[in-house]
Amino acid sequence: MTVNTGADTDPVVEPDHELVGIVAVADNGVIGKDGDMPWHIPEDLQHFKETTMAHPVIMGRVTYESIVDALGEPLPGRTTVVLTSRDLETPENAVVAHDLQSAVEEAAAAADERHDGADRVFVAGGATVYEQYLPALDRLIVTEVHEEPDGDTQFPDWDRTDFDEVERDEHDGFAFVEYVRTP
Repeated sequence: MTVNTGADTDPVVEPDHELVGIVAVADNGVIGKDGDMPWHIPEDLQHFKETTMAHPVIMGRVTYESIVDALGEPLPGRTTVVLTSRDLETPENAVVAHDLQSAVEEAAAAADERHDGADRVFVAGGATVYEQYLPALDRLIVTEVHEEPDGDTQFPDWDRTDFDEVERDEHDGFAFVEYVRTP
């Protein structure tokens, strides 16, 4: 797959792995407040874990650091690719990439080498990372949180006509929804 990200850089090329955004978004578009989620939904955390386990996950530095602060380590059972302009020291299951293309290449290599040829690479935030990868995503896995909390971080606007809803699992106060890019 070759998709122009709209940036003045080379396009993201990802022929062997599906690029999947995974996010929890409130009805008002909020995804975060003060570096954290403004809700606590254990089922969503479990869904994220089960969906991304044994796959590489691309995320920005702030998201990475908030996970390390909460867990004391990067996401276990996954390779974290940290997209940042900074140099960071990372443990064995995390790597740093300085641009979109390098992040995808690092994630694809991790999928092949560390995750038994996993066919998906996940993009897991924050807002700027979602915005940069949105034009290249093959699929979106969204937890729609039926609240309108205050927040300082929004999921970028996206054209829903570019995606088909293929699955919806409603729960009390939220829904797991999967979208696939329209061919």
